[in-house]
Amino acid sequence: MVTRRAAGPSEPLTAVKRVSPTHEVREQLLAAIESGQYAPGAPLPSERELCEIFGVSRVSVREAIAGLEAMNLITVRHGLGAFVQQSINERYAGSFAKYLELHRDQLIELAKVRAPLEALAAEEAARHADPTALAIVQEAAVAFEEAVESADRARAAARDREFHLAIADASMGRLLPRMIHELNSLLTEARTATFAQQGQLEQSVADHRAILEALVRGDADGARGAVEQHMRRIGEWLAGLPDGEG
Repeated sequence: MVTRRAAGPSEPLTAVKRVSPTHEVREQLLAAIESGQYAPGAPLPSERELCEIFGVSRVSVREAIAGLEAMNLITVRHGLGAFVQQSINERYAGSFAKYLELHRDQLIELAKVRAPLEALAAEEAARHADPTALAIVQEAAVAFEEAVESADRARAAARDREFHLAIADASMGRLLPRMIHELNSLLTEARTATFAQQGQLEQSVADHRAILEALVRGDADGARGAVEQHMRRIGEWLAGLPDGEG
């Protein structure tokens, strides 16, 4: 299984060697933000500096920055650069239950939309993913489990997103991965709130393992079924929350 090390204060950013430069740039910046190397409110290095640090093009840097912005982890200020946002734990400290209550209906609808798309992506990934794409999915699964073991909900939420996006990318489609990327960009805050609930992280670990095992076997039906079960559990759990309008 592929393992992963996150860049921290004692591990400087390094030149990119991965096949996908955008993915590696985003991953290293995400790890640096999570580790506190870039504190809330702090600026990231300039676009030119990032190109030099990573040894990649401006396009790769811009796409990576756009991905972090879509995750609500940074704010891009025109003419000034990219700045780390206040952490979700600080914005919603003590208010996870209230957040879920207020957004219950939207989250249920989003889960209903995501379920068939992500199930299809898993089925296609089991049929068409190449070894490199499967390795990225495995790496994301390992990173998620490491975040769960550290009891870092915000990090676990980010790694959960990476796991689902890696499967979408592994489907080797064009439209389907784009749709799933856009849907998942709406879930950054909801994921952290959901993982604050007892048992959710552990259940997701088990679900991810079942999905990954089916993908590695090339079992299209099994992969689809594992994702459907995972999404069904999420939908049922959300449906049991109090209605914020009640």
